[in-house]
Amino acid sequence: MKKHIKLLSLSLTLAGAVLAQSSYAAYPEKTITMLIPYGAGGGTDVLARALQPALEESLGQTVIVKNVPGGGGILGFTQLVHAKPDGYTVTIPNNVIFATEGMGNATYKYKDFDYLGNILTEDYIVAVRADGPWNSWNDLLKDMEEHPNKIKFGFSGYGGSTHVASQILANVAGYQAKQIPHDGSSKAVVAAMGGHIDALMLNLGDLSSGIKSGKLKPLLSLGSKRLSEYPDVPTLQETGIDLNLTNWRGIAAPAGVSDEVKVAWNKALEHAVKDEKFQQLIATQGGQVDFQKSGENLDKWMSLLAESFINTAHNLKK
Repeated sequence: MKKHIKLLSLSLTLAGAVLAQSSYAAYPEKTITMLIPYGAGGGTDVLARALQPALEESLGQTVIVKNVPGGGGILGFTQLVHAKPDGYTVTIPNNVIFATEGMGNATYKYKDFDYLGNILTEDYIVAVRADGPWNSWNDLLKDMEEHPNKIKFGFSGYGGSTHVASQILANVAGYQAKQIPHDGSSKAVVAAMGGHIDALMLNLGDLSSGIKSGKLKPLLSLGSKRLSEYPDVPTLQETGIDLNLTNWRGIAAPAGVSDEVKVAWNKALEHAVKDEKFQQLIATQGGQVDFQKSGENLDKWMSLLAESFINTAHNLKK
């Protein structure tokens, strides 16, 4: 009888150990969904699909890229923050989450996200339709100064980061343009190439396809130095205005993910950004790889950016 009791006790112990092990299975153990809050073909979508192979190799699981466009990114980001914080739903955020909070357009706050790592930084660029009469930033600026609200100036999403950046530029350069929001960067690019707007403010990655097609022409960079791919395009600082603005793109999840998830993404992103094909693509898109792992330094940087964009956007709303 005692022998049977001992065997039963051992069986229960082993069963408990198996259950405990399965309860704490190593992350990830199933497919990961990456929500892209913009349409296919934009800079964020291109980045996600460029990252996908290396992430899958590192994480050992399938990564599904799911486009959820709408509201200049708000719809997709809202879906993200309402997902379970288990690391199986992530997104690629940027300054737009700060800008939309400041404008009051979104129900989420920037603290509703856990920032799992930064991937790259990229400059804001002003471009015009190539068949337009403007061959330089000074040409466009003079036109806008002499004809207030004549130029149709596009960007991605009302209250988004490119809207805020466009308004900042208008304020410091002293012009008035007719601001035209679009539901995503790809739609803004199509509108400019089709002649429906005259100029637009986007990140270089979003503009790349239009510029390479010959239908768009870059005139000004808001970065701190000239772009190696377009060395003839001046920076705003070179025009005498001491200001530079850059965007960032990283990986974020709903707030509350475990340290295990953060460690896994740190390793996966570090692996992905070292991939030669990925680096080549980022270079052709005009971005700069700027990997930063999750932690105190990244959170501090996010807080500083959030404060700047939220305050500026809030002032625009007044």
